[in-house]
Amino acid sequence: MAGLHPVVVITGATGAIGSATAAVLVRRGARVLLLARPSDRLSGLVRTLGGEEKRVSSIPVDLSSLASVRSAAREIGRTGAHVDALLNVAATFSREYRRTKEGFEVMLATNHLGPFLLTNLLRDRLVGRGRVITVTAPSSTRLDIDQLIDKKRFRALETFGATKAANVLFTLELARRAKRWEVRANACHPGLVRSELMREAWAPIRVITRLLSRSPERAAEDLADLAISPAHEGTTGWFFKGTKRIDPPKSTLDQQAQSVLWKRTAELVDLENAGF
Repeated sequence: MAGLHPVVVITGATGAIGSATAAVLVRRGARVLLLARPSDRLSGLVRTLGGEEKRVSSIPVDLSSLASVRSAAREIGRTGAHVDALLNVAATFSREYRRTKEGFEVMLATNHLGPFLLTNLLRDRLVGRGRVITVTAPSSTRLDIDQLIDKKRFRALETFGATKAANVLFTLELARRAKRWEVRANACHPGLVRSELMREAWAPIRVITRLLSRSPERAAEDLADLAISPAHEGTTGWFFKGTKRIDPPKSTLDQQAQSVLWKRTAELVDLENAGF
């Protein structure tokens, strides 16, 4: 990890896991850049974590908007700083079908398209031992992006699960593609964590999730380790539960499926020849 104060970018920074992870990283001396929707919560979090004195800053971004993601990437680029770690933490669950201004279902856009685009646009900031850690779950849900875009075929839990499977497929493909730039890519399942993620879910799901969930602090410690610990400097293409390596779902191990998803996603976000 380069420098005394590694630069870590966190999406979903105002959420339970994102804010807890930011606090751990600040305590460990990292320079933290918080990405989240513009709100009083975001500006308040910067102040709570110490602001400029503690090397904490923020860039407002709506990950469901590709235009907003591109704007945020340009802002990060203007800092001129090497990004030592990008933590793709942001996620959303929507019980109802919602379409973004750019025509995508909101969970697909927020959980997969936005992080995919941001990661690729930050390639030149990550070059040389940068790390990309994507928070996800061991989902084996069948993935068909065209189905996820189609309102008539929308199923909330199936769509959410498919976006989590996409995170794993994306990570494994990224790990191969990014080797030439010396960028590492790993996925992390934090377990069930108390958060607002499933606030729109049906009551039984909310109750079960609340009963089985743990506080976000443990997940935050694990993510901070994956982001800046020397122990993970060379680790890439792994799927973690906490900081323990686990096997990804078998359905995500198909390299052809990984490649097809990457190319289709690049088309949808108009990545062209940029990125990894």
